[in-house]
Amino acid sequence: MERSHELEEVIVDWWHAFSRGDGSWFDRHVSRGAAVRLAGTDSNEWLAGGRVGEFLKGAVQALGGTLKISHGEPVAFREGNVGWGNTRPTLTLRGGNEINFRWSAVFRREDGEWKAVQIHASVAIPDEELLGKDSLG
Repeated sequence: MERSHELEEVIVDWWHAFSRGDGSWFDRHVSRGAAVRLAGTDSNEWLAGGRVGEFLKGAVQALGGTLKISHGEPVAFREGNVGWGNTRPTLTLRGGNEINFRWSAVFRREDGEWKAVQIHASVAIPDEELLGKDSLG
C-alpha cells in the first residue's frame, strides 16, 4: 500500500469539475459497472450501477457553477489497480452559508483511468445532537 498523489489529483479534479458544471468528468472517472455504489447525504441517495453516473451528472448540471467548492485536503492510497481516498470539502451556497461534509471513494483502474466504484458523502452531526445528551451517559 502506498500514498497516491495521482489519485489525490483525481479527487481535486472531481471537485473542480463539479464547481465548473463539467459533467464529462464523471463519464471519464465513474465506473459504469453494475457493482458501482453511491451513498449520498440525502436518504434517497442510495444508488447503484448506471444510476450513479446519471445522478452525479444531473447534480453537476443542476448545481455546477452555482456553488463555490473547496475540495479540502484529499488523502489517497493505492494498492495495485485499487485505490481509495477521502477529503472534507466545503460547499459555499449563493447566500454565503457553508456546508462542511465528509467524502470518500474507492477507485479501480479501468482502461488506464481511475474510476470510482464506491462513493460516500455525509454531513457530520455531533453525537450529542444526534442521540441526545442523555443517551451518552
